[in-house]
Amino acid sequence: MKKKKIDDIEIIDDEKPKKKLKKKALLLLLIPLIVVGGVIGFVVINNQNKQKRLEEEKKLLEEIKSHYGEYVKVTKKTSLLVKKDDKYEEEMIVYPDVILELDELEPNVDTKYFKLKNNDYYIDYHNIEKDSKEEVDNRYKNYIPFNENIVTKDKFTLFDGEKEAFSFNKSMEFPIIINDYEDKYYIEYHNKLLNISKDDVKETKKASNTEKKNQSKITTLAYHQVEDEGVQCKDLYVCINKENFDKEMKYLKDNNYFTLTMEELYMYLNGNIQVEKGIVLTFDDGYKAKSTIEILEKYDLMGTIFVITKSFDNMDSFKSNNLFVQSHTHNMHRNYVCPGGSQGGAILCSSEKEIKDDLKLSIEKTGEEPWAMAYPFYDYNEKALKAVKDVGFKMSFVGRAGVMGKATPKVTNLYKIPRMTVWDLSIMSFSEWKSYL
Repeated sequence: MKKKKIDDIEIIDDEKPKKKLKKKALLLLLIPLIVVGGVIGFVVINNQNKQKRLEEEKKLLEEIKSHYGEYVKVTKKTSLLVKKDDKYEEEMIVYPDVILELDELEPNVDTKYFKLKNNDYYIDYHNIEKDSKEEVDNRYKNYIPFNENIVTKDKFTLFDGEKEAFSFNKSMEFPIIINDYEDKYYIEYHNKLLNISKDDVKETKKASNTEKKNQSKITTLAYHQVEDEGVQCKDLYVCINKENFDKEMKYLKDNNYFTLTMEELYMYLNGNIQVEKGIVLTFDDGYKAKSTIEILEKYDLMGTIFVITKSFDNMDSFKSNNLFVQSHTHNMHRNYVCPGGSQGGAILCSSEKEIKDDLKLSIEKTGEEPWAMAYPFYDYNEKALKAVKDVGFKMSFVGRAGVMGKATPKVTNLYKIPRMTVWDLSIMSFSEWKSYL
């Protein structure tokens, strides 16, 4: 505090202490405000951080859920894991595009792995995407497993067709579904038919996989044209009324006959597959195919049509998942042009080059892999047989020759497969038709 003298009067200057008091008072007032403000600020920031975490967790959960579904597709080569002592260890490798089925799950933000259905494998959700159920060809379930298993090497890969599906780092054992076909064994894994190279198989051994017996012989039926509904056949030896054909196909369906494709017949006759109750349906020429397709699709039966390709501009009229197109030659279906045979079909007296050129053109016209051809009028000779082999057909059919259309695995000549020609029921009774099956 300073003293001042004015006209010998002493005055005390207390302005500065007053200012200090004011500052102190102001400070005392501000401290609670600062504290409250700090608390409010802390709460606001904490809430903001909490909100941010919640939003991040919500986003993460949405991300995890976006990968989860009943069925998922693998997006990149990745591991399938097993859980041991709360740790996940690699068990095998799964490859892109493989469809997996998952266990039911309600994902949370801590979910990193999804469990596969019906086994103890897990997969990182980052490596899969939601998908739909795979359309799997289950025809192999009509084959009888062999009473023989493969034992794999310690490292091996299973293929889906030509694509890698699963790789393992330990030896495993599988029942054989298709035996030693094109240097592969086919087995069932993950409810699907997969194959393994013979090079990855250590040994095969006896097993007791089934009590079913392989059919000792198989019948191939040869039809020609199936007449449209309401139209009566004029030539009952090459035509069958639609209602009679329907009756026969219904019988096959109701009695659980398995109708083989050409590839399946090839495998059966070579001993690669076994069937309990099989039959082969074939149709010659290509005429009146509409009713044929309609009835085959109605009962979901498989047939093969041997087409005279010169008679059809394209193969569109034969399009069906139940009918496969093969060759009945291009222009050799001309009767009585050669001596010998049942009707002297042109194939009997044509040169080998003419036959080959004709068959190559027929293959080109069908646009299909040459599994089999049927000789016009069932006429053939050694020259024709050689030409058929040389252009790449794996089999050929000779008609009524042999034991009434029955072929025997590993016995019947694949280029002389017999067929039983079916007449209309006006000529062949239904009971007689059944006796040939």
